[in-house]
Amino acid sequence: MLHGTVFAVTVLILGTGSDQESRPAGGEARVAVIGHRGGAALGPENTLACYEKAIELGADYVEIDVRTTRDGRFVLMHDRTVDRTTDGKGAVADLSFAAIRALDAGSWFAPEYAGQRAPTLGEALALCRGRIGIYLDHKEGSVPAIARVIRKAGMMDQVVVYDGPEEVAEWKRVAPRLPVMISPDEEDRHPGGIAELLAKVPADILDGNAAEWTADLVAEAHAHGARVFVDNLGPTDNAEWYRQAIEMGVDGIQTDHPDEVIRLRSQVSGLGSDG
Repeated sequence: MLHGTVFAVTVLILGTGSDQESRPAGGEARVAVIGHRGGAALGPENTLACYEKAIELGADYVEIDVRTTRDGRFVLMHDRTVDRTTDGKGAVADLSFAAIRALDAGSWFAPEYAGQRAPTLGEALALCRGRIGIYLDHKEGSVPAIARVIRKAGMMDQVVVYDGPEEVAEWKRVAPRLPVMISPDEEDRHPGGIAELLAKVPADILDGNAAEWTADLVAEAHAHGARVFVDNLGPTDNAEWYRQAIEMGVDGIQTDHPDEVIRLRSQVSGLGSDG
């Protein structure tokens, strides 16, 4: 229904490469494109191959999911178990790093990705440093230890962390420079509710499905110093909803189809605020 309609939207493009190293992730951008698990429709999720594809496309962030193996290594896996995205079985927390590393994490998606392995957090940071931002979904693992890995990689200015409200204080204590993102609950999404939430929890970014947000709520978040990254996933992962998210004034769109959001963003980037 919205295809072909002209929108009075100004979109500032977030650059990649060396300029990203000199400013916090998100920088001065109006709409950043975030590849969900790298861009789950385009490659085997949470693999270096998928992250590389997002970089080649010109995405601004890749979302990664961090878990801890039985022997204390940080690996990237969305699910609690390896069953869905590898040729193995078992919970990540019950398996050794060597056992997980031996699994094929790519051929389930397409034959050409056979042999892809579950990467470590350090490997993902090394691949992305200076090339793309990291949206780190903290599934499990020591906050101080993860922060040390990020700091050692020289990525403190290219990472944002997604976690629960109760973990924000710990992130702020061990890594004050890292922007922390939370999802408002339903009871927070009303006039004044976002302000009340931010008064209680020192979050830098707010998240949530695009369908849960309105332009007024986005404006309230901005007025109180927070950015808004929405999830355009599932039923909202399409051009109509990308346009609605842009119209709401969000700062980032997370999607399984970063190529489609980048294409749309390029179409509207030249429009001035006067239409």
